Amino acid sequence: MKKNIRHTFWAGLAMLSIFSVVLIFSCAKEATQSLGSAPKASFTATLNSDGHSVTLVNTTAGSTIKPYWAAPGINLGYSDLKGDTIHLNFTFPNTYVVKMLVAGKGGLDSLSQNVTTTQADPTACDPSKALGFIASCTQKTWKLNPDAGAYKVGPNGPDDGSWWASNAGDVTARSCEFNDTYTFSFNAAGDFVYDNKGDFYGDGYMGDNTGSCQPTSNYTAGQNLWGSGNFKFAVIPGAGVNGIGQLKVIGKGAHIGLQKVVNNKEDTSGVNASSITYDIIYMKHVNDSTGSYDLMAIGINLGYGWWTFTLRSF
Repeated sequence: MKKNIRHTFWAGLAMLSIFSVVLIFSCAKEATQSLGSAPKASFTATLNSDGHSVTLVNTTAGSTIKPYWAAPGINLGYSDLKGDTIHLNFTFPNTYVVKMLVAGKGGLDSLSQNVTTTQADPTACDPSKALGFIASCTQKTWKLNPDAGAYKVGPNGPDDGSWWASNAGDVTARSCEFNDTYTFSFNAAGDFVYDNKGDFYGDGYMGDNTGSCQPTSNYTAGQNLWGSGNFKFAVIPGAGVNGIGQLKVIGKGAHIGLQKVVNNKEDTSGVNASSITYDIIYMKHVNDSTGSYDLMAIGINLGYGWWTFTLRSF
């Protein structure tokens, strides 16, 4: 009896081994048959007659997903630009690198080309355009709008404060947030300077549950990059929920409004994001009893709700 059991055991094990080899071979064969060769990235870059804009067209052969593009010289990366045809506007004449990344069943490929623009964009700082509105023709400084609803969060899209919104009293109670300045320069580098005036508001996720203004010396090592700093920015024309454009601030610690609000989530663990992109909700000029100024609302989709920040020019 024992001999028969042993024989049955080893026979079963042998059959299992043969089945496993056949299964692995079959899967490998199927995978080999389903994968094609990697795409060979190809695109054209044509300088338009205005001398400052370029049209990029994907000419990669075969079936690929939509290509992604990057233009490091104007602070735009692969996450900002996608599609078979892209129109890029370069504010200042120079030679720029443009890159394309494509993916197929067989893998990835990328390609870089140089494009040289010959003219400056004469309308780039027009206030009707996002870049001109944000930076004017030299530089422009913004703060949180000193009024109720300067920042808010809600489930019903941008500019909704159903869950929470700052009130008029918060302008004083959270003075260390309302005194922060955000300065955008109209230059080739896209310089963005954040100045927190040496203090911050100690929300619970900042390690302080008292809800009071704190000196920046109270930042932990993981929060220090949220302090004042020199960063970069970019405007992505025509993008965003309202098609007005998007404002991207670039660099570890760069942010507008609450530190924890980043794309697709609230990050309370410290500085992790290398950039944050805000949808421009609206831009408008105001003349009232307090003066002449601009208002701009920007928002971030968390996936389950929206944060909205309203800025005022000073």
